[in-house]
Amino acid sequence: SPHHRRLQLAPWGAFAEFRSLASAYAFTHARTHSQTYAHVLARTLLQALLGAMGAFRGEACPLTASHHDEKAGVECEATGPSAAAAYQEQVKQVLEAASWPWPEHVMLDPSKQPRFVSSVEEFWSELQLGCHMNEVIIFPGGLHAMGQQDVMDPQIRAALGFAPEACEASRAASAYEVLERLAPTGALERMKGKIMYRVPGSAEHKGHSAGGTGNNILGPKFEALKEECPEEARSSAYLAEIRLFKPEVCVDGLRKKRKSTLSRTMRERCHTLGVDVRKMLFWDDYSEGTFIGGNLSAYDLHVDCIPSSNLGSVFSGHKLLAIWAHGPDTASIMKEHSRELFVPPLSAPQSAALERACCVTLASPGSIYVFSGTNAHTVCNVGFSSALPASPPRPCLCVSSYEAFVGLHTRHVDALLVAVEEASEDDQDIHEFTEEVAEAAACIIDRVKGKEGHLDRATLASVNYVLARSARMQDICDKELLRLAQYDRELTERREKEADAAFGGAAGEAPPPPAAADRGADAVAGGDDEDAGGGDADGESDADGKVRKHHRKLRKISKREHASHD
Repeated sequence: SPHHRRLQLAPWGAFAEFRSLASAYAFTHARTHSQTYAHVLARTLLQALLGAMGAFRGEACPLTASHHDEKAGVECEATGPSAAAAYQEQVKQVLEAASWPWPEHVMLDPSKQPRFVSSVEEFWSELQLGCHMNEVIIFPGGLHAMGQQDVMDPQIRAALGFAPEACEASRAASAYEVLERLAPTGALERMKGKIMYRVPGSAEHKGHSAGGTGNNILGPKFEALKEECPEEARSSAYLAEIRLFKPEVCVDGLRKKRKSTLSRTMRERCHTLGVDVRKMLFWDDYSEGTFIGGNLSAYDLHVDCIPSSNLGSVFSGHKLLAIWAHGPDTASIMKEHSRELFVPPLSAPQSAALERACCVTLASPGSIYVFSGTNAHTVCNVGFSSALPASPPRPCLCVSSYEAFVGLHTRHVDALLVAVEEASEDDQDIHEFTEEVAEAAACIIDRVKGKEGHLDRATLASVNYVLARSARMQDICDKELLRLAQYDRELTERREKEADAAFGGAAGEAPPPPAAADRGADAVAGGDDEDAGGGDADGESDADGKVRKHHRKLRKISKREHASHD
């Protein structure tokens, strides 16, 4: 095998390559659903192979079918009928404690249940190659399986009362109380987001935004909340899309700075597990947000402005999520109930609307969930913990976060292309998203040309499919490839000059050009980090810094040209 030496040096280093072969096979022969006979057969054979490799080397596979976290005592093994039965029981226990905010017959309808995954490997396969259009995928215990249970911002964790030394009585009872605790620490000036509330007993099921609807610094918004929100409505406060106001340095190997409040994002965690996250067309964890709300706080019915999927993490409490089928059903429900809050008491039309939903889900604490933002969707927080053997569900705050991504399945790629084609000329969000996807495609193609990494056929097929369908993306991709080639030439020349100067004019051997991952990291990350610095930060040479700075300017000029052309 051409990978024989790699297997000898690091048995699990080639795990992603083997998995990619199985995923590509499934992608080619069964595009409508990842859990096909071909996919299951390939997974079974590969797990047997990898298990034999681990046994031979005396090692354990890092991505196994089940994962047990000793500290949390969570067994993340729930598949098939057992997962569905456990889910139904949990729904009954939690929603009975919450007085069934959504109709019981809807929540227990077998045709509206989520689909479950049970391992990190299966979870990644769903993200990259699976089709979750009109579905919700749930990974029970996924945060512990991924090692993501302790990634909340320390100031937010302390304000919630989730610190290890804190007792249960010290936990915040509402998002309003969290804001009160954050205010003296200066965190409200360090973070931005949205603050929403609703007036109890309001018949119109509409929310209110304190300090305006924009995503701005939390300090002024909290002052506006104190002035605008009646005291009896403070418990309904909902903090949404919380992120840092200014990007801060991170050392994840994928970028230099980001605005996420998490100490480690899901994308970064997948990267540390050895997953090639750069094969995704789009994965935005640069500034994606954290959400905090009490029982029956909610986010209104909407369709995401960017045609991507959502990757949610539930740290505390439960989330009710309803989605409607992509296409006519989504258009119809948006016409009837756009921006409505689905909180009790539900109106008769709202109850009927939930009956028309294609999937209605209760995501539990510690779980990870995935769905397409192109489906009309709405969320209602259920402020109760999971039931324990000796005690019923207890009141708590709901805390979650999310990241946006685009997988390689044709259903999701088609939804992306339709949204790009139908976008108006003044839709700046879509235009920036288009550029990021096209630049990511260019980086993937450049890696293939440079023979860096081993990209599977499914990744290349998806990239070619996108570029063949969108002339604008093809144009941006071509220009980005030219920029990357120019970057290589200039950097090589500068390094040769530095080497000559260091050896008194003697011709030294110039270092090889940087990998495509370094040259296009910002594009693949799903966001252009304009604050990323150059120079000798992170150990790069003066030549590296100067060339990076020069090419960031070129990219900005190129983007302005595209905007003017549009």
